[in-house]
Amino acid sequence: MKVAFYAYPSSFQNPGGGEVQLIKTKEALEKQGVSVKLFDQWNDKLQDFDILHVFGSVKDCVGLMETARNLNVKVVLSPIFWSNFDRAFFESENVSRKAELTLRHLLKLLIPVFPSGRRRTMVLSNVLLPNSIMEKNQIKRLFAVPESKMSVVPNGVDDSFAYAEPSEFVKKFGIKNFILYTGRIEPRKNQLNFIRAMKGFDAPIVFIGKAVSDYQTYYDACRKEAGKNVHFLGYIDHGSSLLRSAYSAASVFALTTWFETPGLSALEAALAGGKIVITPSGSTREYFLEMVRYARPHKLDEIRQKVEEAYSAPPEPKLKEHIIKNYTWEKIAFLTKSAYKNIL
Repeated sequence: MKVAFYAYPSSFQNPGGGEVQLIKTKEALEKQGVSVKLFDQWNDKLQDFDILHVFGSVKDCVGLMETARNLNVKVVLSPIFWSNFDRAFFESENVSRKAELTLRHLLKLLIPVFPSGRRRTMVLSNVLLPNSIMEKNQIKRLFAVPESKMSVVPNGVDDSFAYAEPSEFVKKFGIKNFILYTGRIEPRKNQLNFIRAMKGFDAPIVFIGKAVSDYQTYYDACRKEAGKNVHFLGYIDHGSSLLRSAYSAASVFALTTWFETPGLSALEAALAGGKIVITPSGSTREYFLEMVRYARPHKLDEIRQKVEEAYSAPPEPKLKEHIIKNYTWEKIAFLTKSAYKNIL
């Protein structure tokens, strides 16, 4: 079985959870005997592969997907999708952007078959692999994709996070007993509201993540609002032992974004033994059940309350076991490989 992996052209310019999902799925599939190659449009030929697996339901991928179908190459799509009204109303302060997001969501609700680049990627696929039942149900409702065309494959986590030690991070930065928040610094990740919610809190707050060039104004606003206890450490490579150490050293891991499906970094923090405060929007409840605390991204008092509760509480003993049992990359690769076999 030969599989080509593909993502939209700019995907690895600001890598996040979706890019990690792609690379880790590739590595895990290869361990199970599947030949996987990152598709090189300049040199590779689609007809040399059995399957084209696309990550992200983005219109930029449509052309290659159409070519694959014309060549009778099977197409698999990991849609990495979520849509909601909260995002439209609260994420952006720009009125025209609010209107655009609201209109898009309404169109999908009222006319699921309304033509769009995203829906086209779904129509072209032989099978979709949503990360959760909730994502599957959204796609079914908003894009009129039949349930029979979808197979849920959760996001995964590297088991190395279970063995992380705090000493490396503490030695390098001299920060202890801190709250950790990871992700690209951009409006969807909601760092600004988190900073506002936690003003005056005694413990250090650590942000790990790259400032996205398109959102320099947002990053500047975050820096302006931040107190002396807030540390912006920039990007730390996902494969780095320093990142694993940061998760282990943190007293609380927070990810109160506008939505997560379910937040790869939250899975990693949970496996490292962290106490989690996360958004309820997206598929987070499906993954973490009632073993974490939930705080809505636009409710600053709620964010503050849940972080304070987590900071003084003991870790949830069953969370780490739950993640290991259900969300290792080995299991995700097995489910992905099974989906491949079903369409060949």
